[in-house]
Amino acid sequence: MTAESAWVVAVRAALPSPRPQGWQAFQQAVGLAESGVPSVTLVGDAGLSEGVPDSMEAWLGRPLSEALTVVRPSRRFRPPTAGFLFRRSLRRLRDPSSTLLCRDARVAAAEGGRWRRVLLEWHVRPDPTNPTHAAALAAADLHITVAAGLAEDLRQAGVEPARVQVMPNACGLDRGRAQERAAAANQPNPPVLALGLHRRDGLELALEAWRRDPRLPALWIAGEDQDHERVGRWAASVERDPALKGRVRLVGAHWGPAREDLLDQAGAWLALYPRDDHTETRLCPLQAADAAGSGLPLVTTDLPSIRQLLGGRAARFVPPDDPDELASAVRSSLAEGRPPFVPRASWADRARSLRRTAEA
Repeated sequence: MTAESAWVVAVRAALPSPRPQGWQAFQQAVGLAESGVPSVTLVGDAGLSEGVPDSMEAWLGRPLSEALTVVRPSRRFRPPTAGFLFRRSLRRLRDPSSTLLCRDARVAAAEGGRWRRVLLEWHVRPDPTNPTHAAALAAADLHITVAAGLAEDLRQAGVEPARVQVMPNACGLDRGRAQERAAAANQPNPPVLALGLHRRDGLELALEAWRRDPRLPALWIAGEDQDHERVGRWAASVERDPALKGRVRLVGAHWGPAREDLLDQAGAWLALYPRDDHTETRLCPLQAADAAGSGLPLVTTDLPSIRQLLGGRAARFVPPDDPDELASAVRSSLAEGRPPFVPRASWADRARSLRRTAEA
């Protein structure tokens, strides 16, 4: 095995997991394997979580590459056991000829100098006064972020510009299915999809728009959270509201082919976020990246971070606090039909760019 051959992707999340960081790390590992890396190992910190399939293949929706190995406990554990098992697994994989890609400052701080190179992907603002962040800023050979604002934060924290790389999130959907979807005509009065439960303010705005405008079609909210607590609260709230009952459905988690099938039924995709100091330029809009490559019309919050991600791709941009404007944008998107299909970068494409940068 050559010095460039082996990569390890480490994530402090269950595998599979309803948490976005678990899914993104999985996509990164799959992309690396599909980009030609002959040995990729994905390490998670706990076993199967609720609301997800019972196998990695079902989570992805297709067989895993032979180059990809997944290391995870055989059953679910909670802290501190989950963290202990994660650290033990990572220690066993240490190799001075391999590359470590992680997304947790604690991992980079502990693993610096033990690998050929350590790559740290930031999804939170670095804080040089935090001892763990300070250690990670020094330990990582390359700092990656999907948002321009976080890249500027890293440079202001003292990281040399050559060690900072902006790499937007990629699209994890099937490109062929997306192209077919873009060419298809809408069914009469198709539902509108909001995928994910972690952006609560955005979904609250959608619910308010649906309360006010009875002309809007059904709203499907897809996703799951650990222990079903948030789903249960949302479902109870919808059931109690006469303006939403029967019009808003929580359709659960969808992965693999089931996720593609769900998109086939939708007329538009909502990717809504609040506006604050973080989201303006530091947002890591994984959902918006998938939506942009789905073949569906996209209605999304007007934020610089999302405009940067889309790179000029057509979308309906709405303010983060105007339910009437959102309702109007949804109706216009459905009336105009599907936008022309423009392929988005896949995770394998992103992995190739990452490898070129890391190996330069």
